[in-house]
This record gives sequence, structure tokens and C-alpha cells, in this order.
Amino acid sequence: MRRRLPVDDSSDESEHNKSDADGSVTSDTDLTDDETCSDKDGKMLDTFDEEEYTREDYTESSTRLLNRIENQWKECWTSLQRRDVASYKTVTIGTLLTFFTWLLDQRQGKDGRKRRGIKFASSLGTYWKVYRLVYERATGAKLDGKINRSMHRVLRTLAKEYGLLKIGRDKACMYVEDLTQVLETNLRTTEKRYSHGRHRILAQLYLQLGGFTANRPKALLSLCYRHIQVTLLRDPECGPHWVLLELTFEFTKQNTFPIPEVIHDETLLFSPHVFLLGMLFHDGAFAAYNLTSPEELSKLTISPERNELPLRLNRKLDNIPIFRKAERTSEGWVISENKQLPDSTLRPWIKALGEITGFAQVTRPYSLRYAGGKAFNENGNVSEAMQNLMMGHADIRTFVKHYLSRRITVDTQAVVRGIQPQNALMRAACTMSRSIDARRPRHLTREQSASVDDDPTVCSLLAQRERFKQRLRNATKHPRYQMLNRTINQARQRLRHALLQEIKERWKYEQPVRDVEQQLAGIEASDVAAVMKTRDAMLPVQKVLVDAVLAQPGTTLEEEVSRRNRAIRAVMDYCGIEEGGRSSSRRKRYSSRVVSPPDSQEDAQLKAYEEALEAAKVSVYDEKRPTICFVCLGNGSLPIIDRVRPFSNPGGLTKIFQRKHLANINEGEPVGCNLCQNNLVDKIHWQRHAIEIHGTVS
Repeated sequence: MRRRLPVDDSSDESEHNKSDADGSVTSDTDLTDDETCSDKDGKMLDTFDEEEYTREDYTESSTRLLNRIENQWKECWTSLQRRDVASYKTVTIGTLLTFFTWLLDQRQGKDGRKRRGIKFASSLGTYWKVYRLVYERATGAKLDGKINRSMHRVLRTLAKEYGLLKIGRDKACMYVEDLTQVLETNLRTTEKRYSHGRHRILAQLYLQLGGFTANRPKALLSLCYRHIQVTLLRDPECGPHWVLLELTFEFTKQNTFPIPEVIHDETLLFSPHVFLLGMLFHDGAFAAYNLTSPEELSKLTISPERNELPLRLNRKLDNIPIFRKAERTSEGWVISENKQLPDSTLRPWIKALGEITGFAQVTRPYSLRYAGGKAFNENGNVSEAMQNLMMGHADIRTFVKHYLSRRITVDTQAVVRGIQPQNALMRAACTMSRSIDARRPRHLTREQSASVDDDPTVCSLLAQRERFKQRLRNATKHPRYQMLNRTINQARQRLRHALLQEIKERWKYEQPVRDVEQQLAGIEASDVAAVMKTRDAMLPVQKVLVDAVLAQPGTTLEEEVSRRNRAIRAVMDYCGIEEGGRSSSRRKRYSSRVVSPPDSQEDAQLKAYEEALEAAKVSVYDEKRPTICFVCLGNGSLPIIDRVRPFSNPGGLTKIFQRKHLANINEGEPVGCNLCQNNLVDKIHWQRHAIEIHGTVS
């Protein structure tokens, strides 16, 4: 082994430089290191698992679906007591027919929960495709081609036998006309109450970005601060500087969508700049410590020798999602610091907004993607290659097969006859907005909801619960009694859902008939005007937001910048309030709606709220047990009407205090009282403070 030459410490050259110079000195790695590496490589070869690198790499959601089918395959042969045919090596047409027949017959899932069931033939085909992947994952080989071809006839037979529908749900497109209606509904509505005000802003931003980029819902929800670039860009036509947003969707091949600001736009409903910048300012997201408001943004300019001024975001926020969920605390709802808003939360929001707007079709996040893809496809400025890039498709056939609506949007009569097509009328005929009707039923009345107790199944369950309650002392705490309660609630929920669907279908057919009969009989349809005029009063901060966003464009650049800044400021303020999570229409489902007060009464109403707030603060320090929650009263992010809301009696206050506040405090977590400005050690001290100072028993 060659010895390492001594190093002269007085030399200015390093050992590395010397070895490079004369080529006679080896590096620090000697033969001992080479032998160690050889041993390591040899062990790696012996322990190498080829399957780890050759198996398919599925996403988490796909893996869950594969595991579900695999578990159902095992469950099928266990329940049929035929474990001898459970092996994938013995798969035949007969075993597959038996399995899919068993699958179609299942009515209950995990923990006895009722399954939705398979309703479409295409869904059965999807199950078959997933099963083939399960087979391939388990055996490492594809299913025999002969079996695969024969299964097509089996699936057709099963679809016919079980009455599965051959046509799937309509791919309803939310065109820009429809999106306008939904965006305005989201701003104005009081029927939909979010847990936190920021969620109303997030819903608005999601609808805008979904409509403009046609991205998949999960790609939008995965946006983090590092994916956003805000830039002040010079106008090449010598106009004012523009605010440019650039969104990079990391999980869809890192496509970057630049969105320029629109000056003198008719409405700010479609301005992601207003809503995104409002959230960024509220979060203090800009790296420049003194860029904290839209007014300061308006002061910025670009040096003559440059064409842009990047507005960098704080690197500490790089991995924080833009769309974040709300969490329940002892004081109410707060926005999570780092937890992403789940898709299961977003979908009900979009659906509810479509129902409140009055659409007959169900609105889904994918409705935005369908409409965006169609707009790209019909626009002459978008090539087929660019459309595939934006949509994330390998081929245009994916769009035609899975995204293009089956509803023909071309005036075929005009094309065949060679006359001018009625494009505006055809457009109106294909939008969701044509079906808007505020009278469409959305909830059951008190009588309709109570009628489900007359169902024989519910009557039998109620009788069982009553007998059990009379037979045992403290029966309400018994597990069997609680299980009966859950079963009764589930049965009622299923029956109410079915009743509401039946009422909707009956109304869809009968109401137009009544409208025609009333018009021909000369009867004025007063119910339409009554429904359209009555609505719950908006919160003051919500009214400010609506007025700022729907303000008319300015005639000068200064007025337009001022309009944008007011809207951004309104968004900033709204991001800090708590709405409470329960819609006012849900709380007063069976009572008449409250008509929004005219502007002349707003000052008087605001003064009354302030007086009620002061009176409520006095009441929670009284010796008599209060009926107002001191925690809600001290929560400045709640609307005043929710802060001063009294309960019917002190017992009702105790129940809500335990359920809403105490249940959301972890053991050992420090808490405080905003009214008294006290910091308390833990939950026990807080309960003592509640009863000794504020008279609230828990």
C-alpha cells in the first residue's frame, strides 16, 4: 500500500493542489475504503429487492381503491365460505361472476353503514378495471386475455339484470355567466355561513382560479405560498404598471399560469388579485417588512432601466398551503397554521352555493374544469398542444371522451340551412343559469321532517328504545341504548333525504304546470317576488365587502386604484372574522326570513348593537346566573349579534359552554378570558373562573 507523503505545513499549497500538480499523490480514499465499498456493494446486490423498483407506483387515492377491492375479494369468499377459490391463481369466469354478483348485492358496509350501491354500468366497468390492477399487483402478471374479453359479456349481463343505467351523470359546465351568479351569491348570501370569514374568501378565490386555469380540484387546493409570484410589471404599451400573479401548479407538471390585472373591469368579482392580495396582506406574507397594505403597494414603481419589480414572499411561508382548514378552539373557530383544506370540505360548499343560486343541476368543482376546457377548445388563440398542456392531458381524445358535454352547443339548424346561427340564444340554452328559480325546495318543512317518524321501521325502533328505557335504570348511558339512538338517527336521515329528493322531482314537473295555469287564468304569481325580496340581513363587515367588490369602475386611473385598494382592504378585514359555521337559515329553518333593513336604518341598528354589547358585558358579571356566554362575548372576531345572543335559560348556556368551548380544550393547555384579560393555567382553572366570576356552571 502506498504511503501518503508528508505535508509541509509551511507551504501555501494544499495537499489537493499538490496531487493535481505532480500526479504522484493519491487521494484520501485508499484501498481500505475501496474494500469497504466493495463489501457494501456486494451486500446491496444480495439484498436487492427488484419488486420495489418494478411494481407500479400508484398515488395514495389509487392505492386505497386497490386495497378496497382486494379486501372485498377476500370478504366475498369468507362470507360465502369458499376460501378454496380465493387465490388469484384459480380465477375463472365463474368466480368473477360470483364476486361481482356478490358485490352488487351488498347493502351494508363497514360498521353496518348503508352503502350507496352501484347505479351506473360505467361504475361496474371501473370496478372491473380496478380488479385487474389488483390481480396484476398480486401475481405480477396481467389477467388472461380470454377471460378479459369474456368479462365484457358478463358485465353487460349484470348491468341489465340489476337495471344499471348506461348513461352517466351530465357533465354540467359552469360557464362564465353561471360563475358570475355563483360568485355574487357567495359574497351576498347569509343562507350559507362558513365557520370562519376567510373560508368565504377562499371559496371565492377557488371559483376564480378554477374557472381561469381549469385545473383539477386537488391541484388548486395544494397551492402553497412558494407557488405564488407577485410582480409589478411594466406595460409595454406605456400604460400604468400592472400587478401580475403567476401561479405554478407543482403537482401538475409545474405548469405556470400568469394572470394579469384588469384595469377598469366592470366588476371585481373575477379579480383574483383583490382576494389573493387581501389574504397575503392579512397574513403579512411579503418579505419586505413595510409592504403591509394595498396603499403601500400603490406607491411602488419600476426603475427606468428595469421592466419588473418582483414582490417576494416570506420564505418561512413556503410550505404553508393557501387553502387551509378551520380548527375549533375553546374560543371558537381559527384558521389552521399549516393544515390543508380537504376536498371533502370544498365539495359541499360548491354544491350549496349552486343550490342557493337556484340552479337545477348539481354544481361540482369539476364543473369549472369542464367549462374551462370547453372555452380553451373553442378559442382560436389556444392550440391543441397548449390545451393538452393546460389540462394535463396526453392526447385530445381524453378531453373528447371524458370532458366534452354530450349536450350539443351548436345551432345545427342554422348550419344545415346556411343561415346566421343564433349564438347568443344557443349559449343561453346551454348554461346552468337558464334553470335559476329561487322557489326550488332545498329543505323540508317541520311537518315534512316529522312525518318520517310514521315509517314502520322508525316506529319499530322507537318502540324498542322506549321499552329498553323503561326496563333499565340510567338506560341512556347504556351502549345498547346509544346504538339504538344512532340507528334511529340514521334511519331518519335516510328517509328525510329520500323524501326531499321526491319533493324536488315532483316540484320540477308540477311547478311549471302551475305557472302556466296561473298565467292563463290571470293569477299573479306573488310568491316569486316574495322569495326574491326576502333574505337575511348581512353582517356589517359582509356588507362592506359586497359594496367594495361590486363597486362601479372609476373613470380615472386614480379612482380605479382606489377602488381596488378598498376591495383589498375589505378582504383583509373579512379574513379576520368568525362567521360561526351554522347558517342562519338552518337555525331558523321553519321561521320566516328576516328582511334586510334599508340603509337609512343601518346607523340605528349599529347603535342598538353597541348598546346590547355593553348590556351583555354587565350581565355576565351579575350575581344572577347569566344566559349569555362570556367566551363568545369576548370573542371580537364574532359578529355582534352572535356575541350577545342569549339562551333561553342558564341550563341552555351550560350545555353550549360544555359542547362548544370546554370540549375543545386539551389537557394542560393554557387558556384565557378575553373579557377579564386574564391568562389561566389550564381547563380546571378556567372552569373555576367561569363559575366564580361569570356565574357560568359547567
